[in-house]
Amino acid sequence: MTQRENVLAMLKGEKPDGIVNGWQCFSLVFDQLLMTVAPAHPGATVVDPWGVTLSWEEGQPGPMPSEEHLVCPDVTKWRECVKALDIAHMDFDWEPSFGQMAAARAEGKFAVAFMPIGNFELLHNLMGFENALVGFLDEPEAMQELIDYIVDFRMAYMSHLVNTMKPDAVLVHDDWGSKNSMLISPQVFREFLKPGYARMYQYMKENGIIVIHHGDSYLEPIVKDMEEIGVDIWQGALPQNDIAKLQKELPGHMLFMGGIDAGIVDRKECDEAVIRREVRRACESYMPGGKFIPCMTYGGPGAIFPGVDDIIYDEVERFGKEYF
Repeated sequence: MTQRENVLAMLKGEKPDGIVNGWQCFSLVFDQLLMTVAPAHPGATVVDPWGVTLSWEEGQPGPMPSEEHLVCPDVTKWRECVKALDIAHMDFDWEPSFGQMAAARAEGKFAVAFMPIGNFELLHNLMGFENALVGFLDEPEAMQELIDYIVDFRMAYMSHLVNTMKPDAVLVHDDWGSKNSMLISPQVFREFLKPGYARMYQYMKENGIIVIHHGDSYLEPIVKDMEEIGVDIWQGALPQNDIAKLQKELPGHMLFMGGIDAGIVDRKECDEAVIRREVRRACESYMPGGKFIPCMTYGGPGAIFPGVDDIIYDEVERFGKEYF
């Protein structure tokens, strides 16, 4: 079977006959709105469609919101300062996206629509991280109203993607944890964030779209919740989670995509032997449990330092030939 066919087999609970090597059978497709969400390169600053100022500082791996230009520091006033785009009346140019999708499918890959900056991340981009966390405690009603407003926008956006682009999958980014712990409690997640994501992901699944959720975080306490809301592939699964245990415990067929610690392999001074050893550790630890796609835990293809990707893909390929 092809790598794409092996992914589909695992999602059905069937055994693959070969390894799925990272991002090789997934191709990200970018739409017009997405291109305004974040800076495209180090040194750039943009104001995104929500009014959030995002800067990609030199020497940093990605963009961060400005704490000096918060859109909504007081959640009780969110109606006055948070304005979502009117997707229904936007004039989108879909032709570039159609071209990317056609190219992906011609290569036998999944055409994956990309939705970065998820609901929780958008909250703390708009409010500031501390304000957002305190808001769950001090102003739960206002926080829930703002989350519902964001989810309504996401639903309108997804409807546009589904009905116009018709992607094979959608990749949503939302980090709910750090490397070793959750950023919010499982109870807060279940009360405030889970219902909206259940609504979003159920819509995708009703339209035959594979749900890929990126969270390179410690999420072990809520992994069953993730499967319940419809996540098909948890991309970015850190090895700080007990992946082998979770593979046994989950009742369904959610796939774990990740397992290779980027902090070990994607370093300026890292040598090939170290990279191959970490790749081999991940494959040997998690392939026996099934439902596993080895890759680095970043939210998309590509390493920061040159040459790392080639070694990772080569070692995964070597392991796959031995294993299967």
